[in-house]
Amino acid sequence: MNKSNITTRTSQTPFNLFQIYADIWKYRSFLLNLSNREIEIRYKGSFLGIIWNFLNPLLSLTIYFLVFSRVTKTEIPNYLVFLFVGINCWNFSTQILARACDLFQANGGFLSKVYFPQEILIISMILSGAVNYLISFGLIFVLMLITKAPITFNLLWFPVLIILQSVFLYATCLFLSSIGAIVRDLSYIVATLLSLLFFVTPIIYSAETISKKYAWLLNAQPFASLVSLSRDIIYAGTHPNWHLLLYFSLFTLIWYLIGHWTFNRLRYIVSDLI
Repeated sequence: MNKSNITTRTSQTPFNLFQIYADIWKYRSFLLNLSNREIEIRYKGSFLGIIWNFLNPLLSLTIYFLVFSRVTKTEIPNYLVFLFVGINCWNFSTQILARACDLFQANGGFLSKVYFPQEILIISMILSGAVNYLISFGLIFVLMLITKAPITFNLLWFPVLIILQSVFLYATCLFLSSIGAIVRDLSYIVATLLSLLFFVTPIIYSAETISKKYAWLLNAQPFASLVSLSRDIIYAGTHPNWHLLLYFSLFTLIWYLIGHWTFNRLRYIVSDLI
């Protein structure tokens, strides 16, 4: 590629989303190839390959199901599907965020040899994660058939939620990856925060069990909103809670702009460090 055609954005470049995505669109073929590479590397050399997509959540599901349905005697009906929806939604987020902090350091050699918009690394990681999430959804569907859970047309909301969740994760990864290139301990901080967030996200329990006095605090937490919205359409078979959907959409939009602005401001520092 002619070097004169390459535009490198720095902190002095105006924050222009149209220009950012115009740059990414020029590299769309590269993005798709990188996403395929992400998926191939994930299972390359693995004896069970794509089956790990089912085994990992199934292991967590089995442990939590035995503990909470047999030992603590939870009263939540069809707890198997209830639990699996929450675990899958949580895993989609945490598996991506766990890599975000060190993403540029891990691909430093690649970035120094080939020019492409840095956002492409994040987008390809989320695309491959979304594919794995959709594959694991097949197992939820099988469980719904076995347990005779309601299967309704409200499942058509599922792609909408995946897109919203992907945009939220993209914004979070933009923020974490740029900060993580400067603060090398960020991955440990994020891992600790995610461990704590697990217990304030209604994965193993129902949001309805929380006192109404504190329920709004739970719903304000984006991961809790995602799990609750996913359960509305998959577990309960109803439409998503409109107020919660509107809140999460607005939150995601604001967070998306913050993430992009932060990434654009720190871009030149990240480039120097990697």
